[in-house]
Parts: sequence; C-alpha cells; structure tokens
Amino acid sequence: MSTTHDRTTERRALRVASILDQALSIVESDGLDGLTLHRLAQALGLVTTGLYRYFPSKDALVAALQRRSINSIHGHFRAELSRFSEQVGSSHPATVSLATLIKVADLYLALPSSHPQEWRFVATLLGDPRQLLPAEEIGETVPILASFLLEIEALFERATTLEALTEGAQRQRVFAFWASLHGALCMEKLRRVSTSPDDVGGFVVRALLSSWGATPARLGAATRLATLVTNTDPPRVLSTKGLP
Repeated sequence: MSTTHDRTTERRALRVASILDQALSIVESDGLDGLTLHRLAQALGLVTTGLYRYFPSKDALVAALQRRSINSIHGHFRAELSRFSEQVGSSHPATVSLATLIKVADLYLALPSSHPQEWRFVATLLGDPRQLLPAEEIGETVPILASFLLEIEALFERATTLEALTEGAQRQRVFAFWASLHGALCMEKLRRVSTSPDDVGGFVVRALLSSWGATPARLGAATRLATLVTNTDPPRVLSTKGLP
C-alpha cells in the first residue's frame, strides 16, 4: 500500500512540475496576463477542468510558480554560500562575514544568468504594482520567503557581532540590501541607451556596507576575498592571514 501511495505521489509531483514548466514558458513568451488556465490546458493537451485537479485557479497556479521560484533561488544561495564557507579557510572572521554578504550580493546580481526563468518571474511579480495574489496564497508564500530572508538577516547579525558592521536594525538592512540590488539590476537596461557606470551593483553594495559601519580596510579585504573565492577554479581553501 505504501509503495502504491509513493508512486502515486511521485507521479503527481512530476505532473505538477510539468504543468508549472509549461505555465512558466507561457509567462516567458506572453507575460503574466497571457497565462490562463484555458491556454495552459491547450498547451498540455488537456481540457481546462483537467487542471483543476492540480490548481483550482490561476491565482493558485501563479502562487505555486512563485513558491517554486523562491525555493529554487534559495537552494542555489544555500549551496553557493556553503561552498564559499568551505573555501575561505583561516581568513579573519570579521572579514569573512563581510565577504559573505558581498557573495550574497554577487549571487543576486548573477541571477539573470544563473536562474533566468526564476529571476524574470520573480522580477515580474515585484515590478507589477497590482496585488496579483489573494491573501490566502500570499499567506502560504510568506513563510517560504521569510525563511530565505532570515538566513540573510543572520549573516548581517553575525557581521555586527564580529564588529565588521555597527549596530543596526538587521531586518531593515536586509530589505534595503535586497531592494538596492534589485534596483541595480534594473538599471542595467540603461546601458542600451546611454553610457552607465560599470559594476553598479558592486558600488551599491560597498556603499551600503560602508554606511553600516564597514571600514575601508575591512571592506577592501572582504572584496578581495570574495573575488579570490569566486575566481578559484577548481575550488581550494584560501587564506588571507594578515588582512584586516
């Protein structure tokens, strides 16, 4: 009985993944307004009512796409930050704490390349001023997003404890950090029509960390450490003894 149940659950999970993949493809080609259950069913070779077994409404479908995108990005950050932690070796803890925040920023700024579909979908939801999802769907998404943001908040807390940053409201710092990085990515479009500064994201990150108490020496050391680890291939343990 358990084996049968497991197989049924696995088949359903695969079917849901297939539906979400197709839905995301429609959003990619025609935007969020172009996604309807009727069109999705046609693309999958189903009748619209066949989708109701999985998603009772477009709201539920969009919310599921949002949650999957956040989970995918979160998993990517966790894996890369774990790898980064293994590589920094015997570097000064305070320097590492700042370098880790710089790494977080680098990962976010690289999302259009590393996770293009997830990034574009999340960016679409963030950039649309309309309230796109009902309260009950938002209620299911918030804990998933909160788990992600709490891990970033803990990194800010650690940097503060190690005196790499001054005391401050960590939650507000996380949101300001995230919003600034998102804005920096959006500014990349300016390069098509004008000469915009290179590395806008890097400048924003350094400016924020500096405003929150990071000294020039420590910030410089952290930037070099983050760059060393990023450019190391194959991975090896790095040491920056002697750096502040």
